[in-house]
Amino acid sequence: MAAVMLFHTAGSPFAGGYLGVDIFFVLSGFLIAGILVDQWHRAAGIALTEFWLRRARRLAPALLLLLLTLAVARLAVAQTSTWQWRAELFAALTYTTNWFEIVSGADYFAAFGVQSPLLHTWSLAIEEQFYLLFAVALLFLLPRLRRRGLVLGLSTGVVLSAVWMAVQAGSDPVAAYYSTFTRIQALLVGAVLAVIVRSPGHLWWAPSSTLTRATTGWLASAILAGFVVVDVPMSVMFHGGFLTVAVVSALLIWSLLGPAGVTRVLSWRPLVLVGTVSYGVYLWHWPIFLWLGTQQEASIGLQIWAMVLTIAVAMVSYVAVERPIRQGRFSRLRPRAQWTVYAIGAAFVAGLALLPARVPSVDGELVWPAPSQVPARVFVGGDSTMFALGGHFPSSTYPDTTVGGPTAIGCGLVNMSYDYEGSPVTADQCFSWPDEWERERRDRNPDVAVIGSAVWDSFNRSIDGVAVPPGDPAFDEPFKQAFRRAIQIAGDEGRVPTYVLTIPCMNARIDQEILNDPERTRYLSALIGQAVAEEPNAHVIDLEALTCRPDGSAVVFRDGVLLRDDGVHWTQAGAREVWSLILEQIAADGVTDTSVGSLPSPSP
Repeated sequence: MAAVMLFHTAGSPFAGGYLGVDIFFVLSGFLIAGILVDQWHRAAGIALTEFWLRRARRLAPALLLLLLTLAVARLAVAQTSTWQWRAELFAALTYTTNWFEIVSGADYFAAFGVQSPLLHTWSLAIEEQFYLLFAVALLFLLPRLRRRGLVLGLSTGVVLSAVWMAVQAGSDPVAAYYSTFTRIQALLVGAVLAVIVRSPGHLWWAPSSTLTRATTGWLASAILAGFVVVDVPMSVMFHGGFLTVAVVSALLIWSLLGPAGVTRVLSWRPLVLVGTVSYGVYLWHWPIFLWLGTQQEASIGLQIWAMVLTIAVAMVSYVAVERPIRQGRFSRLRPRAQWTVYAIGAAFVAGLALLPARVPSVDGELVWPAPSQVPARVFVGGDSTMFALGGHFPSSTYPDTTVGGPTAIGCGLVNMSYDYEGSPVTADQCFSWPDEWERERRDRNPDVAVIGSAVWDSFNRSIDGVAVPPGDPAFDEPFKQAFRRAIQIAGDEGRVPTYVLTIPCMNARIDQEILNDPERTRYLSALIGQAVAEEPNAHVIDLEALTCRPDGSAVVFRDGVLLRDDGVHWTQAGAREVWSLILEQIAADGVTDTSVGSLPSPSP
């Protein structure tokens, strides 16, 4: 947990600190498999309900306390996207955060800005999914396979998981990182070790000498330390790196086994204390670090304070909530009563998330056309910025207007590979957007279309392994053609008025020299203007005045109101500003002039 905490601080020398989660996966797989195998040998069976109830007593109370705290805090100071927060909280409640991150196109290493305080629950989700399915699988396999067969079967699962991670990495690195199927390899490595070393009532195949234990332990520790300190490329990690860390972690655990090894090591008092609150430390460190801003240019003193506060909160959680539930009278209640309490707690937290949050606005400065001037059916298409925009349409002002369309998170419009941190990325799952747009437009029969794509189309294109920037015809022509195609589809070949948003100024944290470059933003917006000028009944919505300061930096706050919660995607308040601009132009009786107004001419 120390490595994970240090990884989440500014200027951390532990570039691979995130691997602390993988080491914990291996340990967890080892402990859980050992418990289940021992229970099978003692009772010739596995009490699934009892096992799951013990896991719930260990994990659910602290998580519910965290979610309750965050839900209450959000109600008091919320300036984040309501739909996003609710989805994140429900995913954490149901232990499906990893799948939510995959669907929403999140990236653990390259979040745009203000990250979710629940992002770290993705690893808890994988753990819980493992607890649920692995116990059932063992119950089926143990009576049918001898030890060697079980080891072979679990090892096959390890290999398949590692191979699937390598395959996924090329087309969907987010899925490769978050998927249960790709990350289960570490848990299964721990399970393999448990099956190998456990037999009824005692350990076997443990190190036979102190020298063997010491050599293996120190060598494994050195290798893991190297992985934690060295910034190993993710391409290497996805292609065997995570598996190597898992196997070496298993060797470290194996080196601790022996007649006195386990007792001596695990009874060391500091380790016992750390282990006691480690779960709480992991739960609380991430939201506390985000709150205090330790990922930014924080002082050493602030970072130390964040760690001290995390440990203190974790200890309070353990003493006041976790220990009484695990060891007190609650643990002696009937299983049904315990499950009922957990369900009520989860329902209460979910109910808090459904309450409307305070949403600051700058509506006093906005101009809203009369409802009779706003179309009844609005088609919205584009990337995740359009997803946020469409989700925050001012429906209370225009209740008779329906808004919707294809907004693909993590996808742009240019169906080409792009360069990301020096590596080509081919998002094949994004390339089917023209067909999806055609279907949506036919089904919705819109009166007007609003489209845009700001993030992924701003990256350099990757052609034969070479990064091609704007200004090169190999970049410019596919870019303009993609926007022309989007206009043609959304506008039904000119029959539907189509409004195209330019690229807004951004305050992203990934590839800042690209996404936050005002010259690139203006150039790409001019290319969009050219594409619009070539299509009938298409019009530009220029976002420069709304989103850019005179020096080219992004407008994120206005009058203390947060407009983009990550420097890129619109909050409800920010979306209202954009919709005011869009609807005001639409209300001008449908602009027919396809000129690009004041947009500059592209110049590399």
